Amino acid sequence: MKAHVKNPFGYLIHDVARLLRRRFDAAAHRHDLTMPQWRIIAQLSHSEGMSQVELAGVCETDPMTVSGLVERLEAKGLVLRLADPNDSRAKIVTITEKALSMVSEMRELAEEIYAEAFAGVSDADRAIALSVLTRISANLSGQRAQVKEEVA
Repeated sequence: MKAHVKNPFGYLIHDVARLLRRRFDAAAHRHDLTMPQWRIIAQLSHSEGMSQVELAGVCETDPMTVSGLVERLEAKGLVLRLADPNDSRAKIVTITEKALSMVSEMRELAEEIYAEAFAGVSDADRAIALSVLTRISANLSGQRAQVKEEVA
């Protein structure tokens, strides 16, 4: 007999995150990438280049892990490691044209996954869900983020 969960919020958040990760992992796998590798490419697609330490921070992992990920991405021709002009010990990681061409396709796949996730959810309910999750994220991260009170 199943125990009744009084407040399934944490379970639902975890379950949705797990299911989204599974879908994104399958999409990345079609490009012969792991999710951590895809995160590196996604981050670099928004910048002119980042140090491996910066990448570790935004990807919430350690620099040694990022070093291995970057090494494998470089072997696939998806990133370049260049000497940092400000620090001879550091490397700046930049995205290649080959990886940039993959980014738009991966974004389209992401939109398909989000469309599937929000199937049957009205635009108003979607906006409310995003607003509520943004507020919860701000609350738990200690930020006093400005969250839109209006639903578009």
